Amino acid sequence: MDNETNLIELVRASTRARSIRKVVFSSPRSADCPYSRVDVRPILIDGSTHLQFTSQTATQQFHKNYGWQEAETELVRLATSVFRNVHLTTTTHAIEAKYSKKGKCLLRQTQLETADAPVTVSGIGDHNRTRNHLIQDGVVCPFLVETGVMSASGKVHASHSKKFKQINRFLEFILDVAEKLPKDRTLRVVDFGCGKSYLTFATHHLLTHVLQRSCQIVGLDRRADVVETCNRIVDRLGLSNLTFEVGDIAGYKPEKDVDVVISLHACDTATDFALAQAVQWNASVILAVPCCQHELYSHLQEKALPPLTHFGIIRERFASMATDSLRTSLLSAVGYQTQLLEFIETEHTPKNLLIRAVLRKSQLGDAQVQADTALQEVASFSAQLVVPRLTLERKLIEQGSLKESLL
Repeated sequence: MDNETNLIELVRASTRARSIRKVVFSSPRSADCPYSRVDVRPILIDGSTHLQFTSQTATQQFHKNYGWQEAETELVRLATSVFRNVHLTTTTHAIEAKYSKKGKCLLRQTQLETADAPVTVSGIGDHNRTRNHLIQDGVVCPFLVETGVMSASGKVHASHSKKFKQINRFLEFILDVAEKLPKDRTLRVVDFGCGKSYLTFATHHLLTHVLQRSCQIVGLDRRADVVETCNRIVDRLGLSNLTFEVGDIAGYKPEKDVDVVISLHACDTATDFALAQAVQWNASVILAVPCCQHELYSHLQEKALPPLTHFGIIRERFASMATDSLRTSLLSAVGYQTQLLEFIETEHTPKNLLIRAVLRKSQLGDAQVQADTALQEVASFSAQLVVPRLTLERKLIEQGSLKESLL
C-alpha cells in the first residue's frame, strides 16, 4: 500500500471512529486555490458532534459545518487534491503527510502518550465550551490580527490574553440565545458605544462565519477617529454588512427594526437610554454591561439600610448592584426574560456583570404574571430605599412601554 492510499485509509478510519481532534491543511497545490489553510475541529451543534472547516484567505475566514459522513469525503478531497501538507491529530496518533512538487507523499505516524483520551469539543447550542473557545488561539482570525489581539500567525499576544477571553465569553452569551433570533430574515444588530469594536467585529464573525446568518451590523461611537479606524479595518478585510458611524443612542434612527442591541460599558445612565431604546425597538435580544452606576448612589441616603449604607465604599458597591437589579426587573416588567451574568472573572475587570434579556414570545398567562411581579418588586424596593424613579423607569414610562398607573 503506497503512502497516499495509507493516508486516505487513516483519514477515513479516524472519521468513522469519530476520533479526530484536529486537522490542519496547508500549502495549496495550485496558485488558483483561494485558501491558504483549512483548520478542522469537532464542534457540537444542538447536542450532535460535527466537524467545522475553517478556510483561511489572506484577509477572511469562512466556516462550514459537516456531518461526519460528508466530512469524510471533504477531508479526503483536501488531503489528496487541494493541499500538500496535512496534519491530522486523533485521540491516539499524530499523522503528518507532505507531498513533494512531483506528487510523492511522505507519511509519518506517531502514537500519542495520551492515547484513548476523549475528544473534547466546543459547541453551538451546547454548554461544553469552557476549554475550547469558539475562536482558537493558534488559528488565524483576521479581525483579531487587525485589532492587535493576535499575531499574523494566529498567536494571541500575552498583553491581550484577557481581551481574548472576554471576546470568547461574549460570543458564548450570544450563542446561548441565538435560537431566539428571527430565522427567516437578515438579522439587524446595533452596538452602542462600540469603541475599538473588538466585540462588534466578534459578533459579525460569529453570525456571518460561524452561524452563517445574514446580518447587518452597525457600530456607533461618538469619536470620529475610532469610527474611521474601524471602517478602515472593514475595508481591509472586505467585510460585508458591517459599518461604523459617528453617533450616539439618542440620535440613531434605524431604517428597520433591530434584533440585537449591544451596550458595553456605557457610563452611568447611558446604559438606561440604550436599554430603553432596545425595548422601544422590540429587540429580540439585549446584551448590556453597565458601568459607573452613579444615579442611585446620589439618591441613596446613609440611613436607608443601616448598617449597609453607613460606609461610603459599601454604599457605592451596593448602589451598583441595586441599580442593575432594578434594571433587570424593569426589563422583566416589559416582557423580557432577564439574567445577570458574570461577563468575565473579577481578576480581569471589576465591570463584570452582563445583563442579558430575551424577549418573551408570549406576554400572556405566566409571562404576564412574571411581568406584574417584577413591577411590584421594583416599586417595593424603591420605596424601601426611599429613592425616586430612576432613568430607565422614567424612559420606559415616557415612551409608553410601561404604564405609570401600574407603579
